[in-house]
Amino acid sequence: NVFGIINEKMSSNNFYNSTDYKEKQSQIAKKNWQNGIYDSLYKREKRKCANLKCKKQFEAELADPKKYCSTKCAAQINNPKKSKIPFAAEKKLKKLYQKGLSIQEIGNKIDWKPGKVVYWMKKFNIPRRSTSDAIYVKLNPDGDPFKIKNKLNRNELFLKGLGLGLYWGEGNKKDKHSVRLGNSDPELIKLFREFLIKICGIEQRKLGYQLLLYNDANRKKAVNFWIKKLKIKTNQLRSVISLKPRGNGTYKNKSMTGVLIIRFGNVKLKKQIDKMVEKCYKEDKVPE
Repeated sequence: NVFGIINEKMSSNNFYNSTDYKEKQSQIAKKNWQNGIYDSLYKREKRKCANLKCKKQFEAELADPKKYCSTKCAAQINNPKKSKIPFAAEKKLKKLYQKGLSIQEIGNKIDWKPGKVVYWMKKFNIPRRSTSDAIYVKLNPDGDPFKIKNKLNRNELFLKGLGLGLYWGEGNKKDKHSVRLGNSDPELIKLFREFLIKICGIEQRKLGYQLLLYNDANRKKAVNFWIKKLKIKTNQLRSVISLKPRGNGTYKNKSMTGVLIIRFGNVKLKKQIDKMVEKCYKEDKVPE
């Protein structure tokens, strides 16, 4: 009996291994592929997210029971109590971070630990600022304190070229954090100021000035000279620095009123003006 059972099993195995059986199964499989029976194994279809508040579409395999475009949408429907607090805070997190608040400050504001703030910022794909960007936003909570004018008429285009030329020749390019230009001629300073106000969109009250004065000059007369010529307020002249005279020269008369530096502290504007100047000398023309 034992040998009979073994023989039966061997004969059944031989049947499944036979060429006729394999060819028949191959033909059945080909017909099934042609009739689309196996489409659900590899074909994908577009679906609308089952969360009515979400209008996104996503792709999924036909056999995949997926109904939501993301775990966020799934949690809002399937675990509303668990997901309500963090997902409702997405807009608030973005708003607070865009205002310039740090991770710690946001945590204090909404009573979260910093680690939790970082976790949900990653979940919501809120990009983190670099250290320099964070400092900039902190110093400028209302956005950029300038707005470069792009559409220029003929006179404005000339003023832009003139301003860039003055900065190229007389400006301090080494200062990475501010736009600075110094000269002993008040008319030149006024022209550059006009460029900063009309082309770069800077408010006149936000401009600062610094006077470099030789110690043999009359300080009071020099200060009054610049205040009168530029029509600025006394508090805009941030400092007066005394310099030792460098001997006799053709500059002696002008040295009595010193060298005035006009300054606007903003690293972003500094970079943009540097790019415009670079474009000028690379293309050998005034940028439009």
